[in-house]
Amino acid sequence: MKRSLFLLLALLMFGLSVGLAQNPVKVRIGFNPTQNSDQLRPAAQAIADYLERRFQGAIEVEIFIPTEYRGLIEAMRGGNLDFAFFPPDGYVIANQDVGAQVLLKSVRGNSPYYWSAIIVRKDSGIKNVRDLEGKTIAWVDKNSAAGYVFPRAALVAEKIDPDKLFSKQTFAGRHDAAVLAVLNKSVDAAATFANDNRNKSGAWTQFLKPEEAAQLTAIFYSKPIPGDTFSVSKQFYAKYPTLSRGIAAALQGIKTPESKLLFNLYRIDYMIPAQDSDYDVVRQARKVAGQ
Repeated sequence: MKRSLFLLLALLMFGLSVGLAQNPVKVRIGFNPTQNSDQLRPAAQAIADYLERRFQGAIEVEIFIPTEYRGLIEAMRGGNLDFAFFPPDGYVIANQDVGAQVLLKSVRGNSPYYWSAIIVRKDSGIKNVRDLEGKTIAWVDKNSAAGYVFPRAALVAEKIDPDKLFSKQTFAGRHDAAVLAVLNKSVDAAATFANDNRNKSGAWTQFLKPEEAAQLTAIFYSKPIPGDTFSVSKQFYAKYPTLSRGIAAALQGIKTPESKLLFNLYRIDYMIPAQDSDYDVVRQARKVAGQ
C-alpha cells in the first residue's frame, strides 16, 4: 500500500492525472546483455509492460539490449538511453564518463551482494588457482565485474600475473557463453557470476541443465560484489526527478514470490535503494586490475 501511495504521489507531483496523460513521456531502458538477447528480450519487455501499466499511459517504455556491455554506456553517452540495468563495473564507468546516477541495487536471496567465481570441469584435475598455470580461460567482458574485474584484481592482489598465468585468454561476451565454453572443453576455466560462495548457485546452474551443471565446479571466489544496478541518466533525472524516483519506486514494488518479473530478468528477488559510495569497492578493484 505504501508503495502504491508513493507512486500515485509521484504521478501527481509530476503533473499528470492518472489515466488522462495525453502526451506520454518516452522512457528508454537498457538491459545488460548477460545472456542471449532472444532469451533476455521477453523478460525485458515484461518489465516495460509492467511500468506502462503502473503509470497508466503516463509513460511509453522502449527497451534496448546492446550486443556488448559497453553498449549501454555509449547509448547513454549519446543521449539515447534514460535508464539502464548496469552491472557494477558498467555503472562505475557510466557514472564517471556520463554522470549516470544509481537508484537501486539488486538483492538475491537476502543478500545485496554476489560473487565472481572461476569455474572448471570436475574431471579437469584443477583444484585451485595455482593449478591454472599454463591453462586457458574465458573472461566475459572487460566491463564485467564478476566476469573479469574482480577475479583479475584478486589474482593481482595475490602477486599472480594473469597474463603470465594463462597460456591463452579469450572473451566470451556473455556469461552463458563462458559457462558453455568450459562445459564443451573449449577452455579450461571461465570467470562468471555466483549467487553464493558455497558452490551452490551461479551462472553454471542458471544457464545449464542440472546434469550439465553437475560437471562443473568453482575453485575460486572473489570478495563480495555489490548488486547490479538500476541507474538513471543525469539528463533525464535533471528534467524528470520525480518521475525518475517514481519509476524506481515501481521497480521496488516487484518482489518474489509475489512477482517473478525481476527474477525472470536477472534472477533478482527484489531491489533496494542504493548510493554511489556502495560501488567504491568496484572502483578499487578496477584500479588493482589495471582498468
